[in-house]
Amino acid sequence: MKTDRELLALGMFGRGSRLRERVEMLLERGRVFSPRVSKARIAISAIALVGCVIAGALAPRMIAFAQARLAFEVASVKPAPWTGQGCVGCVLVRGNTLTSDHADLYDLVRFAYDLRDPVQLSGGPSWAAHGLLVSSDFFQVTAKAAGDPPPPTDQFRLMLQALLADRFQLKIHHVNKDLPVYNLVVGKNGPKIKESAADAKFSMGVFPGIQEVRITAKHAPMTNLLNQLRNYAARPVFDKTGFTGTYDFELEFADASARDSSGPSLFTSVQEQLGLKLEPGVAPFDTVVIDHAEKPDAN
Repeated sequence: MKTDRELLALGMFGRGSRLRERVEMLLERGRVFSPRVSKARIAISAIALVGCVIAGALAPRMIAFAQARLAFEVASVKPAPWTGQGCVGCVLVRGNTLTSDHADLYDLVRFAYDLRDPVQLSGGPSWAAHGLLVSSDFFQVTAKAAGDPPPPTDQFRLMLQALLADRFQLKIHHVNKDLPVYNLVVGKNGPKIKESAADAKFSMGVFPGIQEVRITAKHAPMTNLLNQLRNYAARPVFDKTGFTGTYDFELEFADASARDSSGPSLFTSVQEQLGLKLEPGVAPFDTVVIDHAEKPDAN
């Protein structure tokens, strides 16, 4: 003879079973169950059973809804040979639309996976990242997302990942690596950077010259300084100063790509002009390797 638990299992999974009748039968039979199996426990089991059925019915719709949100409402990807105009490598989000005038595959992948340092991306075909040397390898992307208000940037990144997989047949894998970085620390003689007045207004300028670069800032947080140091140090820079306020500073240094520049290097200027120091180090990073990609058809 089958036990009551076996009957319950048959009611859940047997062919042609009728949920309501099975539950009513089990509740009615509770009068002759073993004293160790109460009506309350049967009722709880019945409620859990109904919950599982409802969840099972809704799951496909929930999955489909989540997948739909990963796709742009409309998207266009076209070859965009360099004409001397427009922003090269820029991937921008304005409102509900992601655009890029002249981006190679590496530019698009960096934005899609939020890769902030060039060494975080590798692999792929020879046309994936040639810069201005091969103009036919640039693409114009215009992709519109549904919804009001517009999705957050992280959602745009996920939708671009799906677009790259669809249009470029992109396949990637992730590798964790320790990569070289710089840590910004206070110099041995103390900081020269000045904290801003409470009522100061933010301003920041970057003035690249033929041989030197000048950066000026007022009422700027340390993140603004870190971003500029990263651009010219060619490595990620981490703040280890412990400074949490806003600061006024001016930094002038020789452009590393300039010829015959007699000015101080970036590292010397950071020490002498700001009283800070860029110390080399390593830090763990998520890196992306492109395993496969194809040039998309114009559409």
